[in-house]
Amino acid sequence: MMALGERTGIVVISRFVFDASPLVVSCQFAVGSRAVAEIALARADVQIPPAVYTEVVIRGGARPDALTAARLIQTGQIRIVEATVIGPPLEDLQHYRLGQGESEALTLTARLGAGTVMVTDDFLALIIAHRLGTSCQLFLDFVIGRAARGELPLVEAQQVVHAVSSRYPVGFVPHSLAMLRRLQS
Repeated sequence: MMALGERTGIVVISRFVFDASPLVVSCQFAVGSRAVAEIALARADVQIPPAVYTEVVIRGGARPDALTAARLIQTGQIRIVEATVIGPPLEDLQHYRLGQGESEALTLTARLGAGTVMVTDDFLALIIAHRLGTSCQLFLDFVIGRAARGELPLVEAQQVVHAVSSRYPVGFVPHSLAMLRRLQS
């Protein structure tokens, strides 16, 4: 039996590999008393490489965002996956000055293959992913995509975008909200 993606040529997104930047942001900000991560990542298959765990949880220590990330990992909402178990690091990454977290996240995303998308807020990592042919998106696009697929209620997606708005350059938040409004029609 063929999977939907094979028959139609559409790649179904089933996994997300988070870099440190969107994980920290989603754990730092809240909608009411709930961390953005609890809302935006609910029921999603989210994986992180060990370097992202180290950057966010170990180096974060007792910061609230680190504790939130640690709790999401302990409850299984986020899984730690070693990229090098799947395959060696991407050779082309040696040409760039990426952090260990971005390098491991790109490698894990590439090794997991079709249906896997890296989520980052690092513009260099986003450009490199594009150059490597690896699927990658910004955290705001992750939120919009989940709302578009019916995986995240539209109102919650809008609340998440508002909650993290101070972290994005001019234009990103109003554009994201406009994209979400178009989903209503």
